[in-house]
Amino acid sequence: MDNRPPLLNWRLRLIWLRSLLVLIITLALMVLQSQGHSGYRLNELGWLAALLLPSLITLLSHRVGRQRHAPLLTLELALDTILFTGLIQGFGGAGNPLSFYLLVPALLASLTLPLRSGMLVAALALGGYMVSMSWYQMPAMDSPLHALSHQLSGLHGVGMAAVFIALLVMLTLLGQVIQRLMRQQQRQQEQAIDLAGRREHMYQIAATLADQAHELNTPLGTLVMLADNLLHSPQLPGALRDEVTQMEQLARNVARRLKQGDDTPLPESLPFSELLTRLQQHLRHLAPTLSVTHQLDTNPNVANPEGWFRVLCNLGYNAMDAGASRLAITLHDRDQSYRLQVSDDGPAHAPSEREGMGIGLTLVSTTLEQMGAHLEMELGPRWTQARIDWPRELAR
Repeated sequence: MDNRPPLLNWRLRLIWLRSLLVLIITLALMVLQSQGHSGYRLNELGWLAALLLPSLITLLSHRVGRQRHAPLLTLELALDTILFTGLIQGFGGAGNPLSFYLLVPALLASLTLPLRSGMLVAALALGGYMVSMSWYQMPAMDSPLHALSHQLSGLHGVGMAAVFIALLVMLTLLGQVIQRLMRQQQRQQEQAIDLAGRREHMYQIAATLADQAHELNTPLGTLVMLADNLLHSPQLPGALRDEVTQMEQLARNVARRLKQGDDTPLPESLPFSELLTRLQQHLRHLAPTLSVTHQLDTNPNVANPEGWFRVLCNLGYNAMDAGASRLAITLHDRDQSYRLQVSDDGPAHAPSEREGMGIGLTLVSTTLEQMGAHLEMELGPRWTQARIDWPRELAR
């Protein structure tokens, strides 16, 4: 797998592109020379060799930090444009068909670099082409370079300049659009991979919880049996009888819920106050000492009440695990959104020390993201608060 930065890959590809360009021009000169042309000068070959200078920069700086590849790529494309402009002056300027190679650095810049850098390289390409139209040197008649060039008439030159400018603008804008689409596609792919990972993590958690629930049935059954035996024992003190009865009922309720779940499915839409009533009934069986209170400034109908019920239950379970005695729930209307605050007075613990809190918060966060809501957690010295925001349009 290639772990190199994308801009570094582009810089390395440009080495092959420059080498191919130099090779093509060199082969063209050799072919023309073999047909009887001769006499090209050393300075023209010097410009041709200078085209490889940006490749040397790439080889000497390819190990720099990721954030420095963008300015280096901008520098190399600018050098490509300037050096090719100098080369084309000895080839007949804009009269040489190869002058349209100036579009290539501009296109690569628009595909890979920010808009400002892309516009800089495009401006250099346009300036280079304008210079090649007004100031150039026609090769000698006996030079192979002369066969690659021709004089431009005024109208023909204006037409070629107009075509070059139109292509430059079109390719620059098209490159920026393609770059933006590629970034959006990359973000969507990253989000899809992240969502798939979250779902896989949830499946693993669900499988683990199912196994644990199955394993809990046996000790819960044993606990119910022992409690029942104690209740029928005449030696049981009266002061403990109520506590044992409560323990037996709690064990039976937990065992029944582990086997069957909630027997009353929730509708597709439910007022928030009714959802909190069901939450209070649910938590009362599991934690009779936990006081659940709520204050609602508004009472919207919530879509997916099953998901909201799981979220609130997990927050309640975390409060129980932290030894909280009070769970306060408030709902506020914030014009464009709703804010739900769930606070408890559990003793202070680091997040990693709250038993079961990691799994619970993972389920809560993932469920809320799927419903279009956002979760923020805040831990105080003697309290914990969860803040949940969701848009009004998600309520029914």
